[in-house]
Amino acid sequence: MIYEYALEPSVLSDWASDNREYSSFFREYGLGTPRIISSFPKSNSRRLRGYLLALGPQNRETLEGRRYEEIVLFLVDCIVRRGVPDAHESVWRDDVLVEHQRVPFDFILASELINTKEIITPRTMYDKSSIWNHKDQILIKRTTSSFFSVLSNFLRFSTKEFVIIDPYGWTIESIEFICFLIRSISQNRLVEDLPVLKIFYKEKNGSKNSGIGSPGSQHVKDQIINKSSGLLSNLEIEVFELKELNGGDVFHNRCIMTEHGGVITGHGISVTDDECHTDEAILMSRDIYNKKWQQFVEDNRFEIVSRA
Repeated sequence: MIYEYALEPSVLSDWASDNREYSSFFREYGLGTPRIISSFPKSNSRRLRGYLLALGPQNRETLEGRRYEEIVLFLVDCIVRRGVPDAHESVWRDDVLVEHQRVPFDFILASELINTKEIITPRTMYDKSSIWNHKDQILIKRTTSSFFSVLSNFLRFSTKEFVIIDPYGWTIESIEFICFLIRSISQNRLVEDLPVLKIFYKEKNGSKNSGIGSPGSQHVKDQIINKSSGLLSNLEIEVFELKELNGGDVFHNRCIMTEHGGVITGHGISVTDDECHTDEAILMSRDIYNKKWQQFVEDNRFEIVSRA
């Protein structure tokens, strides 16, 4: 549901000088959208910021100059890091094709057509059949492969935190899917850095009527480690068992989040691998993402029953 876009710097100048494109940029790229800009031709946001600002209008006080700087600062706030050598700089269109051949981008947005089928230009991006168009709501099967197709780029791009929020993240089905994600985390990565895997689930008290209760976080973590054959030694895992606070919000929604955005699902991560069972995956808007990130990750608003 999210895609890495290589972006030619000259396109930014065109957007800064066009009212429509300038306004559209903030709605169509970055956190909360399917289009995340690549750090290429740099390796991180700081260096990309400096590189792009150096290519912008010389007079930063003009309307175009202020817009260009605003676009750049917004853009580098959420990028896909790519391991590329910073020292090498030549013709962007030549370099992007070399890098695309080494590790393909999802799409390349350039001012003119270049020799690849993944190319998009400002003149073609709004066409009805344009590959620039992406769905932000998808009907999926509750199978491992179908769910993973939605999450694969989130997992592949993330270098900070991969967050699973599911009231029933402690069940056997949930643990099996978490283990699948762990076994897949090293596939086709763009940088070596791995995110911290954080799992939040809700305390459930067992009884004759409600059935088995939730185990403690250490038990859940041990199950994950024991079932994850080939677990990477440098992968950090944190598990939280939470309880709702009086007067606080409820813990009900299921979602997966990274620094690049999040996906909400109805059933969560307890896939059944039954082809008849379906679910919906919905890309979080920026405001919903910010609320959930603060609620769970940044400033946990629940009582921590156990933590491992």
